[in-house]
Amino acid sequence: MARLSRKQALEKRADLVEKGYAVVPGIMPTQLLEQLRAWSTKLFGRVKVDSKYRYQGSDMHVCTPQKWSELARQADDRIFPDPIASKILKQPGQSEVCWLIGLEGLRSDGMIIVLSKPGHGPSLYWHQDYMYWNSPEAATPWPTRIFLSYYLSDTNRKNGCLRVIPGSHRKRLDLHDTLPDAHDAEIQAIDDPAHTVFADRPDSVDVPLKAGDLIIADARLMHGAWPNQTDQRRTLLLAWHHVFPFPQPPTWWDGQIPDVVANADSNATYQPTRTPSHYIQ
Repeated sequence: MARLSRKQALEKRADLVEKGYAVVPGIMPTQLLEQLRAWSTKLFGRVKVDSKYRYQGSDMHVCTPQKWSELARQADDRIFPDPIASKILKQPGQSEVCWLIGLEGLRSDGMIIVLSKPGHGPSLYWHQDYMYWNSPEAATPWPTRIFLSYYLSDTNRKNGCLRVIPGSHRKRLDLHDTLPDAHDAEIQAIDDPAHTVFADRPDSVDVPLKAGDLIIADARLMHGAWPNQTDQRRTLLLAWHHVFPFPQPPTWWDGQIPDVVANADSNATYQPTRTPSHYIQ
């Protein structure tokens, strides 16, 4: 039996397009989940996380062996190879769900990012991670850059669950014009917990998850996380993917296509930037 019915798959697809994220419960197998818990415990037992990553909790990039072979660099505590990354990226259940939802042309970056907030770690500021705001790709009604991620423990507001602003991937907010660029020195230097970058907002929702639930989100989605008010570490594994190669729309797309997308030059190149442009209205 398929992990999602046709109706459920269409609902998840609609969530991703309209809200900017979708949650699919119980995708990671228990055996892999337990293996990752033990692996991450050993990892944080030997690695001291730089304080500049206090808001993310950590920022370790774990490459598949294939990806590592393409990089001309030495391993260190922040980026290194481990076959366990392939196990996460190639889960059969994850592949099946992505196929059922219709995530065409899905291509991972070949690495997992470990974002682990220790006990009593601070909030993660509001931010969006999109890098292609100079390109008309930013105007697509469908995602072209997404993350697939899992928490290794159940999450709620008390231990720092994810929070998002639904629809913020396609609708301009005040935050788009006031936030410093995500993860840059300016926003990392903010140390006032009452600052607007951490504020509770009436347009936001909490996304509490069970360990092993899959969350798929558009890179343009405005999101953050609550502080961890417990003594226990809260660990997230996140993998970036490209999807629906621009400028072609999904084969299932039957909505309007913005002129700037329909007329885009597929050979043009644009300077990457995290700063939102006029392509989000």
